Amino acid sequence: MAGEKLLISRRSSMPKHESLRAAQVAVMKDVGYVQKKGRVGSGNYGYTYAGEKELIAQLRPSMIKHGIVMYPDICEVVKTEDYTTSKGHRMSLFLGKRRFCFEHVESGEQAFVEVFAEASDQGDKRASKAMTLAKKYALREFFLIETGDDPDAQVSKRAVGNEDFLKKAISAIKQTPLEGLDEKNEAIVTAKEIKWTDDELIKINDALIKRREELMNEGDT
Repeated sequence: MAGEKLLISRRSSMPKHESLRAAQVAVMKDVGYVQKKGRVGSGNYGYTYAGEKELIAQLRPSMIKHGIVMYPDICEVVKTEDYTTSKGHRMSLFLGKRRFCFEHVESGEQAFVEVFAEASDQGDKRASKAMTLAKKYALREFFLIETGDDPDAQVSKRAVGNEDFLKKAISAIKQTPLEGLDEKNEAIVTAKEIKWTDDELIKINDALIKRREELMNEGDT
């Protein structure tokens, strides 16, 4: 009986939302941005990023509080490819498309987010890496999550802007042959003179995926 009363008390203290959009906005108010804690590389050639773990740690309590669940709905394999880098490393590429469902427990309303994700690996983890990225992209897109060390600092960085750098980077990707895409991508994202935002890195990754698809389709004809 005591446990039942506690459960009723907890339910009654949870915010009530009439729609998925209302609950979505409530989560967005709770979670304004997620600090970058992950790091790839070191020194001038390293960069920080907000990983899946950081996003979920920030979003999960608020999603539970406001009654939103997320689950994978459709997964489609777009391309798989084995290749050798210029340094002789054997790699395996996975390009996938995944759709996630965001459902409001109270109303039953649903919304879907579809994302592409690409990952390469020397072993058998390429698909799981890509799907982890897909989940991160879907969460960021649905809740419009900002990432960075500090919101005010991010605003000041955007005042300077990377628009010219981004245009040049995407243009360079469009002219790169298939065997040089990985090296070109690495050179762009680790350039020490540029501080890419997560949105810019996603645009670079999208350009990389598009270019790889174009070249692989040309090879099939």
